[in-house]
Amino acid sequence: MNGGDLLLGIDIGTFGTKAILVNVEGKIIADAFEETDIISPRPLWAEQWPQVWLKAVCNTIRAVISKSKVSPSDIKGLCISGLYSGSGVPCDRDMNPIRPCIIWMDRRAVDEVEWVKKNIGEEEIFKITGNTIDTYFGFTKMLWLKFKEPKTWRRISHLVTTYGYCIYRLTGELCIDYSSAGNYGGIFDIRKREWSEKLMEEMGIPRSFFPEDIVESKEVIGEITEEGSRMCGLKKGTPVCAGGVDAPVAALSLGCLEDGDHSAMIGTSTCWSVIQEELRLTPKLINYPHVAYDKERTYTFGGSATSGGILRWFRDQFGRVEKTVGKHLGVSPYRLLDLEAEKVPPGSDGLIVLPYFMGERTPIWDPYAKGVIIGLTLSHTRAHVFRALMEGAAYALRHNIETARSIGVPLKPIMGIVDGGARSPLWRRIFADVTGFPLLYLAKSPGTPLGDALLSGVGTGLLKGYETIKDWIAITADIQEPDPETSRVYDKYYNLYLQLYEMNRRIFRDLYELTL
Repeated sequence: MNGGDLLLGIDIGTFGTKAILVNVEGKIIADAFEETDIISPRPLWAEQWPQVWLKAVCNTIRAVISKSKVSPSDIKGLCISGLYSGSGVPCDRDMNPIRPCIIWMDRRAVDEVEWVKKNIGEEEIFKITGNTIDTYFGFTKMLWLKFKEPKTWRRISHLVTTYGYCIYRLTGELCIDYSSAGNYGGIFDIRKREWSEKLMEEMGIPRSFFPEDIVESKEVIGEITEEGSRMCGLKKGTPVCAGGVDAPVAALSLGCLEDGDHSAMIGTSTCWSVIQEELRLTPKLINYPHVAYDKERTYTFGGSATSGGILRWFRDQFGRVEKTVGKHLGVSPYRLLDLEAEKVPPGSDGLIVLPYFMGERTPIWDPYAKGVIIGLTLSHTRAHVFRALMEGAAYALRHNIETARSIGVPLKPIMGIVDGGARSPLWRRIFADVTGFPLLYLAKSPGTPLGDALLSGVGTGLLKGYETIKDWIAITADIQEPDPETSRVYDKYYNLYLQLYEMNRRIFRDLYELTL
């Protein structure tokens, strides 16, 4: 097959890596997915060896080349995004990983949060970085390594991102983009768009751990080496772009480029985001550079830690029949669970879920928060619980939206929705009814990897600019309108949802103390 000029986009997710091959018109030529997992040695801990991600990246590249039957020489650019790297991958001077990377969902750095609050202060951190202090952010995870694993800390020569590690193995080049630097939190100056060496010095985090230059996500930072070619099957010399954090790349895949454009990425977690052309900041949300117009526009988001993760938990623990039947029929077990949950009325007959199964990020910033299912009776079924989990994730999304509105962030009248969870028609209806926003869903869009492919095209010069994404997605859009009557039902449940957290905050802390 003659592929012409093709672009490759890859996203390393928390539980899987997806690759797509597209032409310059945005048509998908082939795709591939490889499921992965995380290591959880203790409750609320989450980490992974970077070799797992590298293997998945190389396998999915080989898979799309094989499926498409194109020549690797037709692939003119590659861009890789990835799950937020947390601590970063700690590597020695030879770039060998020293220990697993502590990823974004890990909540262990509670002592380090208190140390920063005491020794530097929340006001100072927010003034410089535009963010708060929490176990979510990479700088607190770095401090955990420093304080809790000093032997590891002394061996570190480089801290690289999930996708930065893969890029290094394929190109021999070290890089970090603006979105990752900003998402580390307390060591990045959100206004100057550079490292805060002042805060680095105060925390004892060496500047030398990071590449000299922070680059735009579209920037070509290297080429596939001979060794990289053997690993993944791409032609030696294929340009590779810097990439970015998966959430803003997902927003880009929906065409979110302008002030007030907002979207929700429904993956393992939910990342609701809004693009800002001026800084309107609150410590209740996360703020860092966008992956497009990196130096001028800000990606502000609220993240629910385990939205899709709790549905996967339910599938694995209580959906074994659906997994077996689905495998036999060639149907997703989630679709089978959806069919049952569709029979349950909005509000799940009085069930409310707090979806805090790994603590929670925005806007409550509570590492001690726990999952709660309240309202159970003998009349409730598995389908009720499954739907209530979906609704709990939607309440968490609305909580973040309302937080942004409270500080005057303008929001466009339609919200985009993308990634795995968005494939569920039921869940899309629930998100629309709970938030009150019509949802723009791109049924044929692969989500985040499409944004990666776009970045590779812009970086290599094959595409004129970021706005090309709007042409790519124009013909695949579908709108899910909210139902006003159902929205009124959900308004009542949402108010109870907010009260439920406030009434249980102290209990969450006490439960944490019991598990130490």
